[in-house]
Amino acid sequence: MVSRIVRPPPLGRLRLARVDDAPIIMELVNQSMAENFRIHDTSNIVDLIENCVLSICQLDINEAIVAFLAAKDYPLIPAVHPKDWENYIWTKYKSIELNARNTLFLHLLCWDPIYNRDVVDNLLKSIFMHDPYVHHIGMVKCILNNLLLVPGQSRSEASFRRVQVIERGVPGDQLSILFIADRQEVSPRLRIRRAVEEDNDDIVPIIERHSERLRQTYGEFYVSELIARHPESDRVLLVCEDKELAVGVMCLNTQINYEALEESFELSPFAGLRHVNDPYHKRNRKADISTVSFTTTTVYNVADSMPGSNDTNTRSRNTTATTGVTLVFDEVESNQIYIEYVPESTNKDATSPAFNGHIDILNLLEDEDEELEFDIVNIDTDLLRVPQILTYDNTDGGLADSIMNKLDDTVKHNKELTLVEDKSSKKEKSKKQIASVSTYAPDPVRYLGTSNAFLLELFAMHVDYDERYGFDMLEVAFELFPKCDYCIMCLPSSHPPFPLLEHFTLVTPHSTRMRFINETLYVAHVNSVRGNVRLRPGEASDMQYIGDILEHTPRAQTLLELFESTFSSSTLSSYVLLSQNQPIGMVILGPLEDGTAVRTQYDLEAEPRRPGTDATVLAGVMSPTLEPHGRWYMRDLLRQSQYSSLFWICRLFGRGDMCPSRNLMSLTGHMVPVHPRRSVPNISGNKDLDKIFQDVSIPFALWVIERPLTSLPKVYVNTSIVVVGASRTGLAFLETLITGPTAQYLTFSNITLVSEHGLPTVVECLKAADICVPQEGRYSDRYLKSIPFYFYVDVISAVMVQIDRQKKCIHLKGGGVKYYDELVLTCGQQFQHPDYLKESLELVQEVEEGKPCDRILMDDPKYHPDRVPPPPDMLENLMLINSLFEANMSMRKLMRLISESKDTDLCLSENNQVVVYGECLEVYSCIAALLELGLAASMIAFVEPFPSEDNSVMRVNCFNNETVDQRVQANLDQLGVRVFRRCTLSSWRQRDSRVVSLNLMSPLHAIKLPCFALFYYGIKAIDVNAFKAINACGLVYEGGVVVGAAMDTIDAHVRAAGPATCYSRRLHAAGLNHVHYCSEDVGEALAMFFLRKLDPFVIGNPQVDRTASELLPRYSSSLLAYKGSHASIDKSSITRISLGSQRRWQPVMKFESPIVQCATVLGQLYYLKIRKPGPELPMEVQLSLSRQGHTLITDVEGNYFRLQLNALHRVEAITCLSKKSFSSEILSQLYGKHESFFNKLLARFELGEIVDLYSFFTQPWMGALYQETFDELLRDINEQDVGTVYDLVKSRFTFEDEKPKSAVTSGHSSVCSKVPSCGFGPKEARNLGTFRSIIDRFLARTSSAQRECGQGEATRGEARAFWNAVGGDSIVVSHLTRYLGSNTVTNPHYAKPSPEFI
Repeated sequence: MVSRIVRPPPLGRLRLARVDDAPIIMELVNQSMAENFRIHDTSNIVDLIENCVLSICQLDINEAIVAFLAAKDYPLIPAVHPKDWENYIWTKYKSIELNARNTLFLHLLCWDPIYNRDVVDNLLKSIFMHDPYVHHIGMVKCILNNLLLVPGQSRSEASFRRVQVIERGVPGDQLSILFIADRQEVSPRLRIRRAVEEDNDDIVPIIERHSERLRQTYGEFYVSELIARHPESDRVLLVCEDKELAVGVMCLNTQINYEALEESFELSPFAGLRHVNDPYHKRNRKADISTVSFTTTTVYNVADSMPGSNDTNTRSRNTTATTGVTLVFDEVESNQIYIEYVPESTNKDATSPAFNGHIDILNLLEDEDEELEFDIVNIDTDLLRVPQILTYDNTDGGLADSIMNKLDDTVKHNKELTLVEDKSSKKEKSKKQIASVSTYAPDPVRYLGTSNAFLLELFAMHVDYDERYGFDMLEVAFELFPKCDYCIMCLPSSHPPFPLLEHFTLVTPHSTRMRFINETLYVAHVNSVRGNVRLRPGEASDMQYIGDILEHTPRAQTLLELFESTFSSSTLSSYVLLSQNQPIGMVILGPLEDGTAVRTQYDLEAEPRRPGTDATVLAGVMSPTLEPHGRWYMRDLLRQSQYSSLFWICRLFGRGDMCPSRNLMSLTGHMVPVHPRRSVPNISGNKDLDKIFQDVSIPFALWVIERPLTSLPKVYVNTSIVVVGASRTGLAFLETLITGPTAQYLTFSNITLVSEHGLPTVVECLKAADICVPQEGRYSDRYLKSIPFYFYVDVISAVMVQIDRQKKCIHLKGGGVKYYDELVLTCGQQFQHPDYLKESLELVQEVEEGKPCDRILMDDPKYHPDRVPPPPDMLENLMLINSLFEANMSMRKLMRLISESKDTDLCLSENNQVVVYGECLEVYSCIAALLELGLAASMIAFVEPFPSEDNSVMRVNCFNNETVDQRVQANLDQLGVRVFRRCTLSSWRQRDSRVVSLNLMSPLHAIKLPCFALFYYGIKAIDVNAFKAINACGLVYEGGVVVGAAMDTIDAHVRAAGPATCYSRRLHAAGLNHVHYCSEDVGEALAMFFLRKLDPFVIGNPQVDRTASELLPRYSSSLLAYKGSHASIDKSSITRISLGSQRRWQPVMKFESPIVQCATVLGQLYYLKIRKPGPELPMEVQLSLSRQGHTLITDVEGNYFRLQLNALHRVEAITCLSKKSFSSEILSQLYGKHESFFNKLLARFELGEIVDLYSFFTQPWMGALYQETFDELLRDINEQDVGTVYDLVKSRFTFEDEKPKSAVTSGHSSVCSKVPSCGFGPKEARNLGTFRSIIDRFLARTSSAQRECGQGEATRGEARAFWNAVGGDSIVVSHLTRYLGSNTVTNPHYAKPSPEFI
């Protein structure tokens, strides 16, 4: 009988392990692995995944886990402290080549025995490829009887070499054995050498894959000519080869225009890239003037992309988040740029400017008909010295194409050279700058000394080879230039990140006089690439070195004293960062105070994994040259200290000792910002929770780093993103980019927010101002101060007046210019001046009434294009309030006006009142704020233009509730506020810059009302300047910026979102415009589109987003991969963002969060309104529709509460008007939940057991339902796969007394397959899906014959049978038990759950 050979499925991709993988991984662990790695049950694997440096799963092509690896930065020797393992290994095993930076140790390695060595080597190779600084992977085995992890498969571990303990008097085979896997054995590096002529045929196709322009311009053999004909050139070509074929190329050069870099970038941390003794020595600019000079406003050429080239550039620029606006300075000052270097050339005069060389080349390229044979000597020296990286981009054609496109654009503009020069001479010699930005452009710091850097001009890899091999070439590059300490390269800000950038430091540009628009400079130091880095505890002998490091830092003496105090402190500890045994930084740690309160108020676990393992960074300083090792330094801090989590707290609006400038921390960029949770009051009555739930006195932003995060790459996306408008949509967009799920590995370093008043928050806010602005959404003043907007976003307080789509820039009011790669318009709608577009709106109204529109044809001499009139001037006592900042400013201005006019005839009196005009909720909040400010009710006049004279407008009050409106109006009359109803503002009388009286029109009378100050809440629309800029630039505007389903406009680089947008007509989605939905949802969705576009890692389903199969090897050995690379990371382990996840097809995105309005209205009445998203129907219309569910109303002592349940008994709307304050955060959590969540609310209300809904929803037993973690519980239940219960039982939250693995039954048997009443066969049991998907299927099959609230009897019976079949009660109880067990700190009033319920 012939046995059949079973071949295993081919290996697939690698991904990071998740906690949910623990049960499957446990099945791969055999007895030998369990004994050697001390694995007893699933909880040990969960602990490894949560605490190890790297945890990797190897999948097969069917996405099944076939191998697992967990690595830490210390060996698995319990008797040795993690910080002392180096001495132990060096002493016992004599393996002195191992150190903390180049070695990781395996704490678990398991695989399916059917795969043998291939899967083990692939896991090891993934570590070496993931971290190029790791050269050794160790594994300690203590069970001498089971040295093989898989008995009988010695070949599987053949990559490890065995190292015996060397100890006198003890045989080596009786002690633990160290196995070491070396990089050269598992992942050998490619051979790197200098390029020769014969490599031309290999190199040209690699470069041609990005762009064919170089070959088309210079012929087939330009690489060969560069090597052979010009051996004296400073340019060096490196290639890496495999199997005698060149598979990668890197071009290096030492010719650098240092003066150009000094003018645009802050080079002081790098000593100006020169060998200098005095790095802060300034040269006299006039003494360096060369005989060669030229104006730079004439032509935009290829040199605009080359800060490292020998030519000069044309414009002043600005790029990163640390800078604000590119200002236009005096033409005489900015147009004359001087150079010292004259490029060498065989066909040019030595005294001729390099600029002429560009013009000659461009003129040659302009003649397309004439065939020219270019010799290498004719190649523009800057063209081949482009300091940009060529990486693979299948969609945009690569970077070289963008360079040549700029070249072509220059050719097209050459004919206009004279005209441009004539126009430039007529320009103003100076322009105004925006407020808060100085018009003075200081002279750049000049450095003396010899060159200390070389330029990386070009880098490309073959399609079949990983781009991370470029690091090996970078190491060799430093060997070729032993006298240079720095390698630099420059990229456009729009260029996507790639692996080589992880080893470079992003250089900060100057805030003014940017010569290179949207360009970024990267610097790599030789010690960062090839040096030895380590960390050790601070010593007294370090004081002198630390003093030198802190010489130019604020509060240097205070930091030195703090560092010295750690030597005698029992709680504080200090550590010194070393490079080549020289201190380059220091970190001071201390225990985190009020750790439980911090964890519960931010998106963290309620308790640390072990008590006393939370630390806060009191100070941290590190040289920017070693920034690529920042996360490793943080990892080694955790290894050498007793802490498992490091926090940094920064009070961005603090003062004194809490001021951000006094909290020195240069390692923040390597930490992860933490999202604050919503504030939940303590309703349980437990005094122990007061400290946990109480609000901190000064809000702070929080960062955290844990050991698993230190292994993720820190990638900087430097795309220039300019957001116009600090609306809720814009803030949600920024928040998602900053603190979203990609914040663990992605940092957007070039985001700019342009808003008239900056962020809508103030340092010190009047209580009246806080009352004046109703709360909509989550962006309260406290919440805004807890998000590190100012740390990541460059906030410009300015107004956009023009959009130049061709030059990709916006012009700001006052003369500033801001360039962008991606422009986001989130202008929103604001209350405008009464004369807002008055003539245009009147014309539109006349046309709508039937008046013919008089149009003049464009060929008529009388034709003039329509122009938007400038915004009207703001009068001194006219108040337009659209944000907390404006409310605070208006209230202070009102108090000043009252004080100044106290003894004049225009003083505040009952005959000269403060007038509040409008018919919206903000009006009543404004009156309440004026009363809070101290004004008497008799000093306030309220003009209500309601109902409107327009018959087409529905006559519904702003509350959409007659009961609420009647009580508010009655309270208004009771207070004595003077009220004018059904009056419209027709005009006013003005004296100087103040309004002295208003002319009102009522249906029967004309009223003249004296006015001390006017709070106007009439017209709400987009800002005039934004409206003018949008229309002038050619973007389609039709009641709002017209956008597509992806919030895109007709310009691929401009997106818009928020209330000031509308969908294109072809989408037929007029009722789904953003104005009808929660603005936070819209902003987060817009950020998701940006993450898909700008995230360098592959996002989404790997089966969908994977590269074409012909570009993939059989399997990948890489853990994380960039776009264009071979492997992909499963983002489900990092991000919960998903796009297009609607269950039914929709032409546009549909949002589900409710619309929330919370305000304080007249007489200290507290108002809350929560409704479902979408266009709002009048209350009477809603009640007249069929199947509207149930309405629950309580009204006890004037505290009105209305709760609306829909047909499915879910909370759909809430309206509250109470004399007592209540928590809007609590009540907002009721929306969308079924009434059965609240202990059969409907039945108990109908029985009369619930008299007051306010007191009912604040009972202590409901405390857990209002916490933000409860939403995660519901999400887990909805996403629970009902095909098996084993995945739930053997999950993350196993208890200590859990049975061992051998006693647990197999988890792959379906629950449904055992219950015949389920209606699903065994084959379908594994593919049932989640609870949410199955519920949706039941709802879709709902019969038309319905008894109660849309729930048919047949459907309910079928659902009940399915629920019983899968054990729904047990699954929900298990989830709830896990939830209470992990949140016992915040829910001490609940009994601790017993393990038997899991």
